[in-house]
Amino acid sequence: MEASARKRKILVIRSATRILNPTLQALKKEFPDCGITVLAPESVKDALEQDPLVDEVLTIGNHCRFSVLNYGIGNLRNLRRRRFDLAVSLYNIDSGKGYSNIDFLAWASRAASIRGYNPRGVYADLSGGKVFRKFLLEKTSFLITLANLAATAVLFALITLGLLGEWCVRKCTASARQT
Repeated sequence: MEASARKRKILVIRSATRILNPTLQALKKEFPDCGITVLAPESVKDALEQDPLVDEVLTIGNHCRFSVLNYGIGNLRNLRRRRFDLAVSLYNIDSGKGYSNIDFLAWASRAASIRGYNPRGVYADLSGGKVFRKFLLEKTSFLITLANLAATAVLFALITLGLLGEWCVRKCTASARQT
């Protein structure tokens, strides 16, 4: 009961521009007395500060990707101190695939709960385990490719060394036969 009596603090990570306003409206409808903080690129700060649905704007700079590393440890600590009740990730696609860095940033904020909103206005509740699994699944293909490249390089080096060793042995035995 105490959580519903106080003003809910909501963090919205603005990654998908086209669904920001519908999501803000849905959140205000569900939680009428909530305070909404939007984490967005520096370039849109002025526009967001004019939005009546937004109470506060935090910026991440104009990096091409939102991530924990781009946001920085100091800023992340500040985000955690705010103790958000809800962190919201916005997706441009229905499945939310490709947004694990946004979900991971939402999880790193240590909000009490995390949601991922898609363009249809449908949301999925995300737990830390779901965020981690999604992150691993999205990054796995990249990691497998890197491991494959590393294994190929090692095998190439071993085969080259083997051929070089064979050449040396043949050269030495050929010169020993001639003497």
